[in-house]
Amino acid sequence: MNAPDISFIMICTISVFFMTPGLAIFYGGLVRRKNMIEIMEQSFISIGVVSILWAIFGFSLAFGKDVHGIIGDASFFYMMGVGITPHASIASNIPFVLFFVFQLAFAIITPALISGAIVGRTCFKAYTVFIAAWLLFVYSPVVHWVWGGGYLEQKGVLDFAGGLVIHLTAGVSAIAAVIMIGPRKEIDNNPCSMGYVSIGAGILWAGWFAFNGGSALAANTTAALAVANTLIASSSGMLGWLLLGRLLSEKMTLLDILFGGIAGLIIITPMAGYVDLWCSLPVGFFGGIVCSSAVRFRAARGWDDTLDVWALHGIGGASGVILTGVFANPVLAPAGGILYGNTSQLLIQILGVLQVTVYSFVLTMVMLRVIALFTPLRLSETDENLGLDSIQC
Repeated sequence: MNAPDISFIMICTISVFFMTPGLAIFYGGLVRRKNMIEIMEQSFISIGVVSILWAIFGFSLAFGKDVHGIIGDASFFYMMGVGITPHASIASNIPFVLFFVFQLAFAIITPALISGAIVGRTCFKAYTVFIAAWLLFVYSPVVHWVWGGGYLEQKGVLDFAGGLVIHLTAGVSAIAAVIMIGPRKEIDNNPCSMGYVSIGAGILWAGWFAFNGGSALAANTTAALAVANTLIASSSGMLGWLLLGRLLSEKMTLLDILFGGIAGLIIITPMAGYVDLWCSLPVGFFGGIVCSSAVRFRAARGWDDTLDVWALHGIGGASGVILTGVFANPVLAPAGGILYGNTSQLLIQILGVLQVTVYSFVLTMVMLRVIALFTPLRLSETDENLGLDSIQC
């Protein structure tokens, strides 16, 4: 084991975990005041639900011994074999229990992202059941496919810190939930507290350095590169978002600045440790433009994704994964992209995006339909008008 690596990943784990309270503050400021406490509750409940299920089932399904490229076996059920000694084939430089909890921090925030798409109209009981099922049937299998030795990893799909695993799964599932549950009765997208939004965005932004840097699983040059790429891409994404808004003669706001930065953070995530620093400028700039365009596309079609989870995480994550097939440097990544003569990598990345998209969308629709047989997904119109903070569901 390596003491500096242990210290680094411990700090990254704490920082990534703190992104979930940051998300609660960020989402809480974005919604109407009558739903502020409830959306925060939906972020925090993910800590309890996901931690228990990850410990008993999820981690083993994600990182257990590969079963036909589809899922992990039961070797780590109820944390069997998860101790203070390293796992030679997964993370040989840090205690296996530290790898377990680092991945748990990722698992906690991912389903919490989805809550932003359906806020203001979803029953808390149904939402809690949904994130439990989603962790086991969507998130854990996709983690195995991409990071746990599954078939996408075997095919050579590259995803450094979660463009597929986290952002695409959450974004696609969010739009599926929006379609299934339907729009709000009264649509008001004015944030109730830009102070909360700014503080929450700042926490997420800072945590993203640990999110991407820690994915190197060591205090090394790859981590340093990932952190640098993260900052440059987020700054460039901010400018791309603002420029598009200016060209369309729209007023530039603080919310545009923050969303643009987040768009850059998302699109660089799958390639943060795989590309040279110069790539972060065009990639982040493109992320700001493509995610902002996705917001307009979504609004034009009347999809009531309240906090634009699909436009940011779904489109940003997919774009980042695809562009990894263009910019990945074979010196830094397991395989190079088109710029380095490997034309097949782009196709591999696109196929990975398509497969995860279809799987996440279909499974989310199926799970919500099954849950709806046992408990209502949607609040009554009266309760929706009163606001989730005034009622219990």
